[in-house]
Amino acid sequence: MTNSKRVIAGSLLTTALLVSPAAFAGLTGNVGGVSEYMFRGVSQSTGAALQGGIDYVHESGLYVGTWASNISFAGGTETDLYAGYAGKFGDVGFDVGALYYWYPEEDENASEYSTFEAYLGFSFGPVGLKYFYSDEANFFLGDGIADAAGYLLGTLSLPISDSLNFTANVGYYDGDEIERAFGETSYIDYSVGLAKSIDGGFTASFQFITSDLPDDDPKFVIGLKKSFEL
Repeated sequence: MTNSKRVIAGSLLTTALLVSPAAFAGLTGNVGGVSEYMFRGVSQSTGAALQGGIDYVHESGLYVGTWASNISFAGGTETDLYAGYAGKFGDVGFDVGALYYWYPEEDENASEYSTFEAYLGFSFGPVGLKYFYSDEANFFLGDGIADAAGYLLGTLSLPISDSLNFTANVGYYDGDEIERAFGETSYIDYSVGLAKSIDGGFTASFQFITSDLPDDDPKFVIGLKKSFEL
């Protein structure tokens, strides 16, 4: 990894957390892969990544889950643990919770990437807005002396047909840790793409991802995910 940390929406986790878990009541799993793991506009895998997760949602709206991917730093593995509560006020959906990014092999590299974030999100129809905050965003530099950082993500998902959706995401990242890691007080990342549902619980995704970071190279990322009940 570079001297900075990740972005996902390209991240499947980020996309999943913007959807009300109440829509997936019960125990479910998912497994898949992407041509490159992108998190908030930054590559995490410098190549293909295998990813998967398990989620449990109670009918009350409470949920817990875990998700994992191979990465190209901190020993090669990221495991995310999260819990929260989602529901609706009339036509407005909400989602509040906490997310822990854990790098189980980081000690072998004398690094400290593991990071805790809290988040709060709202949605109305096809539009979503979510804010993530960490007072110690270790996953940027992994040196254990991290400062605060906050990430605001706006999303749009529009159906083109019964099985095809257009997606667009815009994220704004700022905070002292952003300046320490990137030399910029903030940055913006963008993505547009298509998500295609396929028989058998498969979803294919196609995304164009870029940011306004200096010397950033836009990425075209393809992915395939299988979702199933447990």
